[in-house]
Parts: sequence; C-alpha cells; structure tokens
Amino acid sequence: MAWGESLPEGRGAAVLAACALLLPAVALGQAASPVSPFVEEKIVHDDNVFRLSRDTDPTPLLGTAARSDTYRITSAGLNLDLPVSRQRFVANLSAIDSRYDRFSQLDYTGHDLRATWLWQAENNASGQLGYVNSAALASFANIAGTAPDILKTQQAFFNGTYLASPRWRIHAGADDYQQRNGNPAQQVNDVDIVDGEVGLSYLTPKESSLGESSLGFSVRGESGRFPVQQPVGAILVDNAYRQYRAGFVADWPVTAASHLSGRIDHVNRSYDQVPQRDFNGTTARLQYDWKPTAKIGLTALAQRDLSPFEYVRSSFVLVKGITLRPTYSVTSKIDLSGSFDRVTREYLGDPSAALGVTPSRIDKVHSLGALLTYRALQTVTLQLSAVHETRSSNIAFGDYAANVVFLSGRLAF
Repeated sequence: MAWGESLPEGRGAAVLAACALLLPAVALGQAASPVSPFVEEKIVHDDNVFRLSRDTDPTPLLGTAARSDTYRITSAGLNLDLPVSRQRFVANLSAIDSRYDRFSQLDYTGHDLRATWLWQAENNASGQLGYVNSAALASFANIAGTAPDILKTQQAFFNGTYLASPRWRIHAGADDYQQRNGNPAQQVNDVDIVDGEVGLSYLTPKESSLGESSLGFSVRGESGRFPVQQPVGAILVDNAYRQYRAGFVADWPVTAASHLSGRIDHVNRSYDQVPQRDFNGTTARLQYDWKPTAKIGLTALAQRDLSPFEYVRSSFVLVKGITLRPTYSVTSKIDLSGSFDRVTREYLGDPSAALGVTPSRIDKVHSLGALLTYRALQTVTLQLSAVHETRSSNIAFGDYAANVVFLSGRLAF
C-alpha cells in the first residue's frame, strides 16, 4: 500500500466508472505489445485497521472510538513481457498510492518493482534471474501499536535446472534478501539474509499414463545478519543465525484430475547468542491439487514449517496449519474463488522468551474469504472481495477480529 495527500471526493468511484466507459474503446483492440501500461483503483473498507484487541480502548491511542476506515488505493504502472529468441524477460513496475478517510497519518505512496529473466540454454538448462524492490506499509497484525512502519525490501535471486539425462535433473539456486523498517521501534527486525540450495531429482518417463513424476533430495543453507541488536532487559542480543535444511521432495500425478506434491526436511537453526532458542527438528509441507472439470478446482495445503520471510525476523515462527482454496469458473468471464486458513504460529526464536523475560507467544489465526472476478474484456478486470479473520493469543491484547471488503477495477492498455 501507499500514502500521501487526500484524494478528491469520489475519486475511487470515478476511476471504476472510467473502466466501464472505456470498454468500447478498448474493445477495438490493437496488436499485442510487449509493454502494457495499466491503472487500478481499489476501494477498501476495514473495520479494524490497527488490528486492536477487543479488550483495547482505541480512544487513548487514536483519539477516537472508531476502529474502522475506508481507504482508496490507486495503482499505475507498466507490465513487460518480452520474448527474445529462447529467452523471456518479464517485469512489473507499480506506483501505489493510498489515502485514508479517517486515519490520514497512514497515507503513503509506495512502489513495487519486479523483474525476471527466464533464461534457456540449449534444451537441457533453464532457470530464472530476478530482482524485487518494494516499499509499503507493514501489516498492523505484526505491530503492537498504531505507529505506521514503512517496510522496504529488496531481493535478488538466481535459480536453474539442468537435465543431466532423461531421468536425472540437477537444480541449484541462491537468494539475497534485505529488509528495512522505517519505524525506529521496529528496526530490530532489519535483516540481511543470504541462502543457497542444491538438489538432485529422479524423473519417471513422460510417456506414463499420468505424466511425469519426480523424487528428489536437496540441501539448503541460510545465514541471517541483523544490523540492530535487540534490547532484552539490561543486555543487547545479536539475533544473527545460521540455518541448514536437508530433505526429500516429491511430485506425483495421482490421477488425471489430481496432483500431489510435498517435501519433508530436517532443519537445524542456531543462534550466535542465546542458544536456548535453537531449533532442531522436522518440517513438512504437502499440497494436493484437484481439478475434476474445467470449471471446478481445489487446492489443499497442510504444513509444519518455518515461516520463510517473516516480518518479525528476530523471532522466527513455526507455522502449523491447513489451507483450502476452492475455485469455480461460473462463465468464461466470471470466476469465484474462496479461501480458508487455520494456522497456529509459535514464536520460537524470541530471545526475551528464551531468557524467561516474557512468555513464549502462540497465536491461532483463522480466516475465511471469497473473491469474485469479472473479466469484462481481456484488458478490463473488476473484482469484489470479502475476508473475515480472527486471531487468538496467549499474550495480553494479542487477539483481534477484522472484516475487510474491497471493490477494484483494473484497466490495461
């Protein structure tokens, strides 16, 4: 999201109306271009913007008893999809401006830049080289307070696969991630992470009745460095860590309409200080995709894993839960999708909990959502969404309930 000066009254409705008015002009069509500009307007209503506990009186914090707000997010940018011989370059650049009706202190203008080279070498080697840079308001679900925190992230990554023979595939990758927080109170979560992975997979023949399946083994190493030390009582704690994981990954077409994939790893995570919070255990992730017809689909996910890019870096999170994602194509232009999440989050790496200063935090998060998408034309998309989310916690004021609805219109030129 992003923030700045107030929008003129009715701006969101005007942009949505403009999408509808431009339908006839867009319908005339032009030859496909590798560069596609777009604009999008989203109107959002959130009945608990700061994710406050039901036991919290918002008046001393916000100067009002109201917890809700309606805000507008205006996005504009460019998409690039450029094939060059056997190579392909894709990119997206978005400027994102948000304006709040009530809590104008959250107004901000951010950005999101994503660029990837999908490379191909001969017939046996392919992969990706990419870069991501973003600036947005951090979710208040992760902040104990009402002060905005502008979260800036950047990531450079490389990965590739090499088919050494018709049955054996080698893969490798590396990643460099940086996160910086604008709020001084949150800068203990600033982090630099470098990781790398190598693996080997065995492939079944593609000519089998259900298609190709694979079974592989991979190892991954990761190191994290925190520029700002975390105060715990009278001491400063360096949250630098090293993490290694090794495990098996499988991909199996169960039937013509279903597909199963997953991995199981042994993970070892160790800290330079306060070794009481080291983690040594098993993680697993299993995903089942089912599509019995062209109109109906379901994705089910079960996991026990360490959260990969956690906002609260100094306290790594063990995530256990299930996710369901049903989809239904009502017509060729209308799609309906749902979401259900039931997740337990254990904050295992908090040095204050390891030292007995605070209790170890455990949150349970439930969410239920629906999304209706209408593609009026190839270049015009309208969406309507509603999400209900609750969180319970063993720490005081860690609970909340929130309902969020939005209406958006997107026009690509």
